[in-house]
Amino acid sequence: IAKGETLLIPIAAINRDKTIWGDDAHEFRPERWETVPEEANRIPGVWGNVLTFLGGPRACIGYRFSLVETKALLFTLLRAFEFDLAVPATDIIKKSAIVQRPVLVTDGRNQMPLIIRPISRT
Repeated sequence: IAKGETLLIPIAAINRDKTIWGDDAHEFRPERWETVPEEANRIPGVWGNVLTFLGGPRACIGYRFSLVETKALLFTLLRAFEFDLAVPATDIIKKSAIVQRPVLVTDGRNQMPLIIRPISRT
């Protein structure tokens, strides 16, 4: 790599690489971290054998805060509400720019239409 050359690290591609994670690499399966594939141990990320927060001296300095904040938010929301899609799942695609976000196919806008109901505790 020459000085001044731009280097692209395909983070999403590595995090979903079938040669590392298996044929179901594109599926959300939290149980896959119970037994991490041997190939994943070669990923130099700072958390969870993924490159989401990069690694080494250029790793995200706020990754721990991000994880704690995300866990706290999910814990709070999932205890209080039920979530259902307001449109068929096939009407939603992902768009990658700086971050990934859901896009409604019918109008191309960034959105995730949800029906949110409080959980009744009786």
